[in-house]
Amino acid sequence: MGRYSKWSGGESSQPSPPDLQLAQAAGRANLNVIEGAWVVGCNAPSPSPESCRSHLINALERERDSAQTAPNRMFAGALLESLDFPDLQLPNFPETAQQLDRQLATLEPNYSQVMRTVEADPNLVGRVWQIARSPRFPSAPSSLDMAVSRVGMVEIWRISVQMAMESIRIQTGPFKDRGDSVRLHGVLVGDVTAALAKERRGPQFLSGLLHDVGELLILEAASRTNPDPLMVDRIAARHHAAIGVLVAHAWRLDPNVAPAIAFHHNPAAAPMANQELARLVCIADIAVSGALDHRRGCESHPELAIQMAAVKKMDASRPLVLADRSIDRMERDGMKVVEKSS
Repeated sequence: MGRYSKWSGGESSQPSPPDLQLAQAAGRANLNVIEGAWVVGCNAPSPSPESCRSHLINALERERDSAQTAPNRMFAGALLESLDFPDLQLPNFPETAQQLDRQLATLEPNYSQVMRTVEADPNLVGRVWQIARSPRFPSAPSSLDMAVSRVGMVEIWRISVQMAMESIRIQTGPFKDRGDSVRLHGVLVGDVTAALAKERRGPQFLSGLLHDVGELLILEAASRTNPDPLMVDRIAARHHAAIGVLVAHAWRLDPNVAPAIAFHHNPAAAPMANQELARLVCIADIAVSGALDHRRGCESHPELAIQMAAVKKMDASRPLVLADRSIDRMERDGMKVVEKSS
C-alpha cells in the first residue's frame, strides 16, 4: 500500500513515485520522518444526515456491545444517546455570527449595525480587544470602534463563528488538551481553505474550520466517561466526518459545508458538484499539518500529499506558505500554536 493511500482512494498496485519512495526509505531509516496526521481518518458514508445517523447507530451499537469495560460501554452509549436528538444536544449556533453574516452579505454593510451587533456580545468584544491589542499592531486602540476597524469585519465574523467550536465544552482531564488542538487546527485549516478559494468569508472558511468538528463531540463524550484512549482514537478516525455532517445540518449551515466535511479525507469520492471545496479542505488540512510537523522538528512530506490530492498539477509551496502565514498570525495574536518536540 502506498504511504498516502488511506486518503487518496485505497490500495493501488501502481509503484510509488521516486520522491515518495525516498520519503518512505527515510522513514524506515528513522531519520525523523513521520507519517502526516492527514492519513488518519475516513470519509462519511454520505453528506445526508439520515445516512450518517443510520451508519453511526449501527457502528456505535457494535462498539458498545463488544466493549470489555464499563467506561468503554458508557462512552459508546453517550454517543448513541446524542444521536437520539436531531440537534445532537448541541448549543445553538451563535446568533451573533448569523447576524454578522447577514449584515456583511450586503453590497455596502452598515457599519453602525455591525458595531451594534458586536457591542451586544460581551465575549466577542473581549476577543476583539485581545486581538487589537496584540503584537500584530504597533499600539493599543483607544476605542472599540478603532479596535473593530483594525481587526476588520470579516475577521470579526470569523471570530464569532469560532465561538461555535468553543461552545462544545470538554471537561478538564486527558481529553481537554486534544480538544483545544482540534479547535486550533480547525481555525488554521479554515483560514488556508478560504485563502486557497480566494473567498475570505462563507462556506469555504466554515468547511475548513469545522472539518474535524465531529471529533470535538467524540472528545466531549470521552471526557464524561473516561474510556480507553485507543477506543477514542479508533472511533474518532472512523466516524468524526459522519458526526461532522450531522453537526453541519443541526446548525443549518450553508449546504456546501456538509459535503466538504463528509469527503475531506478523499475528495474524489464526493459528488462532482462538491469535489472542489472538499479538495481545498483536504489540501489545507495537509498543509497545516505539514507546517506544524515542520515546526516540531519533524518532516511528514506534505508537498507530496498535496500534489497527490490535487486534480491537476499544483505548486505545493502555495498552501504551505499560506499555512505558515496563518500560524505566524495566530502566534502574533498571542496564541501558543506548537511546542517544539524534544
